[in-house]
Amino acid sequence: MIRAISFGDSSTTHAPNAVESVRSRSVPKMAESPTQEQVTAAGAKNAEEILERIFTLTPKASPAEQAEKALRRPKQLIYCALSNRNFFWRQHITKFVLDEGHVPIVPFMLFDYYLLHTVPKETVREAFNNLIVRCDQMWVFGNMSLGVQVQMGIAKRLKKPIRFYDITDMPYRVVSVPEAMLREE
Repeated sequence: MIRAISFGDSSTTHAPNAVESVRSRSVPKMAESPTQEQVTAAGAKNAEEILERIFTLTPKASPAEQAEKALRRPKQLIYCALSNRNFFWRQHITKFVLDEGHVPIVPFMLFDYYLLHTVPKETVREAFNNLIVRCDQMWVFGNMSLGVQVQMGIAKRLKKPIRFYDITDMPYRVVSVPEAMLREE
């Protein structure tokens, strides 16, 4: 005798074993989702646990070496100069610099597009210039607008290394080029 199967009913009836075995082969069973306790035990993410992992001493390094690594992070700060016309590539440029192993300072990620014109442009430009002073290098992406040329002039006077990148094929690739290859806008 075959009984009907109904869902959501506590008196669910089942088909004989032969029908169940066919049904179990044609419809894979879904894994049960873990409980909240299992998720927490597997690796909960909260600020205190992350900080504890960062500052926990390991036998591989001395406490001084660990503190230096955790607090100083010897990665260079890279000021990413790009013209307003390349504004929409800001996230790809940020990813590119991170992938290169550096810390990107992308003005348009920090201040959006001149803070959506809610503050005077001169105030934002002054903030950009202060960031150039604090960064270790400047990387120029795409063609050079007047603003990018001024930023490059500041970096050159501060004797900061400057690299140039062609982003014509962005997001597929970024190509390192000599300064002469980039055009002025």
